[in-house]
Amino acid sequence: MAVEEQVLARIRPPPEEEARIEKVVRELLERLRATLKANGWEAKPFLAGSVAKGTHLTGTEIDVFVAFPPDLPRADLEERGLALGKLLERGAHLYAEHPYTRGWYGGFEVEIVPCYRITDASQRMSAVDRTPLHVDYVLGRVKEGQTDEIRLLKAWAEGIGVYGAEAKILGFSGYLCELLVLKYGTFRGVLEGSLAWRPGNVLELDRQASRTFPEPLTVVDPVDPNRNVASAVSVEQLATFVHAAREYLQRPSERFFFPRPLKPLSLSRLRTMAKKRAGGLLAISVPAPSVTEDVLYPQLRKGHRAFLDLFHRHAFEVFDSRFGVAGKEAIFLFEFAVDSLPRVSRHQGPPVWVKNAKEFLDKWQRSPKTIAGPFVQGERWAVDVAREATSASALVKSRWRELSIGKDLEKAARRSLRIHAGPSALRSAYAEAWTRVFDKRFPWER
Repeated sequence: MAVEEQVLARIRPPPEEEARIEKVVRELLERLRATLKANGWEAKPFLAGSVAKGTHLTGTEIDVFVAFPPDLPRADLEERGLALGKLLERGAHLYAEHPYTRGWYGGFEVEIVPCYRITDASQRMSAVDRTPLHVDYVLGRVKEGQTDEIRLLKAWAEGIGVYGAEAKILGFSGYLCELLVLKYGTFRGVLEGSLAWRPGNVLELDRQASRTFPEPLTVVDPVDPNRNVASAVSVEQLATFVHAAREYLQRPSERFFFPRPLKPLSLSRLRTMAKKRAGGLLAISVPAPSVTEDVLYPQLRKGHRAFLDLFHRHAFEVFDSRFGVAGKEAIFLFEFAVDSLPRVSRHQGPPVWVKNAKEFLDKWQRSPKTIAGPFVQGERWAVDVAREATSASALVKSRWRELSIGKDLEKAARRSLRIHAGPSALRSAYAEAWTRVFDKRFPWER
């Protein structure tokens, strides 16, 4: 247990930080109440998030929610919520289900989020309305010492790269970590329990699920049985969690909590590795749209799937791939099993004795793409045709406009889409992303 004690000494906020947080929260809530009163707005500001539950790590952000009456029109809720956000320094408007403000106050990053005041999850009018119910649930059930167990799980999940439910991560939210500790008792209890997890597992606390959920892991929200708290967790992040748990329980180390930062490989080293792997390389880039990560990353994921599908339909075998943001560019990187395909491609048709076989013969006997045939192969007609493109780069160049990659990415791509094939795909701006493609080590193994 010495490892966890040492970690707690680093992640638990010291008394002086807790005092600063308390001062900032008290002052901000007072200013919010005064602003609400001055405008004649009926609403109640309250502290939410990990600070409210005492499960925050050092260097935390502060979440403040403002609960408005349920009969307030949505447009007024949004307008008043953003007006209250002006209390923050360097405030930026962000958008989830409705807009909120993130900025700074008293040296801490703060979010001011409007919501509707409800007493039961069935009354919710927006996704964030459950938040005060989550705070009450955790505070009502957390036992002495469990806040530190939750801190350990959050820091461990962050260290292994699976912390955060946002679109960029697809991992474990803070609330999910809190519920897991409440269910299993301790940080190590969660890790030991996870060894039995498999895709399709359903975990319940006080209430049974009201419906079935399609995600790999289901943790039923105890304040809303229609919601899966683990809905964001991808199967890859679930598998990483389970593997890391097994590794940590066998050989506990601070490296799981505080991994060494990824050091991008030099271009010469990347070229050496690429030459050793001897596959085909391709980098596609467009200007990164000026939208939040929660808007951008679903589009990046959609674009990535669209490119993968394009390559699959044209027989280009993708060996590995990655997408992300490098500087001001949205990038898609691909490594292929082979650098190029032969000009000839065999296209299989219907069985010889099928009635519509004549349509196949008529089409390909007259086609300028036909290289040989039609001919019989086994029981079917077949034809050798000229491939549309022998390289992935040529295929992307001719077909990318037909793909659905998300509205913001499509707009950016119409302005500029760059394709780099072969060694030129290994650009210094993409060194970190290519390093993640070639270096398969887990964060704690670096």
